[in-house]
Amino acid sequence: MFGWIAASLILGPAVDSTTLGNWGGEALEQIKTHYFLTDRGLYSDRNMVAGKPDQPAFTWGVGVMLSALNAAARWDPQYKSLLRDYADKTRIYWNELGPVPGYDVLPGPKPVDRYYDDNAWMVMALVETSEILKNKKYLLWAEDTLAYVLSGEDDKLGGGIYWKEAEKSSKNCCSNGPSVAACLTVYSRTNEHRLLVEAEKLYAWTKEHFQDTSDHLFWDGESLSGHIEKHKWTYNTALMLRSASELFRITKTSSYAIDAKAMLESSISQWLKTDTGALNDEGKFAHLLLDSWVYYRRDVREPGQPTPDLSGPLAFIHGSVKSESGFYGGSWGRQVDPNQTSFELIDQASAVRGYFQVAITERN
Repeated sequence: MFGWIAASLILGPAVDSTTLGNWGGEALEQIKTHYFLTDRGLYSDRNMVAGKPDQPAFTWGVGVMLSALNAAARWDPQYKSLLRDYADKTRIYWNELGPVPGYDVLPGPKPVDRYYDDNAWMVMALVETSEILKNKKYLLWAEDTLAYVLSGEDDKLGGGIYWKEAEKSSKNCCSNGPSVAACLTVYSRTNEHRLLVEAEKLYAWTKEHFQDTSDHLFWDGESLSGHIEKHKWTYNTALMLRSASELFRITKTSSYAIDAKAMLESSISQWLKTDTGALNDEGKFAHLLLDSWVYYRRDVREPGQPTPDLSGPLAFIHGSVKSESGFYGGSWGRQVDPNQTSFELIDQASAVRGYFQVAITERN
């Protein structure tokens, strides 16, 4: 199956776990120095210029930052206090207003502006936080957040979850793939059967509406008029690959393993540059593809079956995507612009998540 993959990508890690962990620690220190809003306990959306604080990060960045701290705390328990403090502070984003409460795009109090995909990321991150800190509070928060996510589903287009609560004009892969994964993440900790049923239903709907059968990768979205936006981002395929891997682990249904293998092969062919090891997409998307390869390795890979070296993309971003001042540019596929001075938190947090997640995988 993998005979076409360049040997250098499957013969073992290019970077050892200790080095990856060190890189993750360095990037996390950079975030603490340049993004932490001391008076609020939150992180700014962009690096602070001349000491002037930026606004707090948008919820998408919050979810990635929380997942980065989760990975850091799994790697080294010294980060648990940092994780606990931030997880608690993020509750300021929770908007109690109806019809169903959920995480808002920015801290309140404010008028409702909520996205279903933002909340799906928070579900997955909070479940991890609950496990790491051994505190059921965060799992309960995740369950409440999942209720919001699933409230975005109706029968238009035959099912599926909208992207944005206030503008129900499209249903997107970026809200449905993560919702499948969110259902499975909570199901795996609660054994609530309805969540497995929901996950399988959403998985089938997303595959039917967004998968390009010619290469097994996923398109971006569909308007209620039926127009398909056919751009392919790494994270859309990534969350379906992760979900297929988890569904196979849970149900042992072979079709999910077949799906996962096809997605894995195509994602490698589409986005992994064999000459540099780079993942050719925005980091805020690409780190999730790396995550999905970790899930595939754990849940689907047969003994002796080769998979790509997970550390290659991280070696590339450390050498080429990090600026001289220590910030990570937006793309994981090309060198950072030397004239860039403003950098988003989500790009720094994506690097931290990638470093620690792969370090843990290689250590184990």
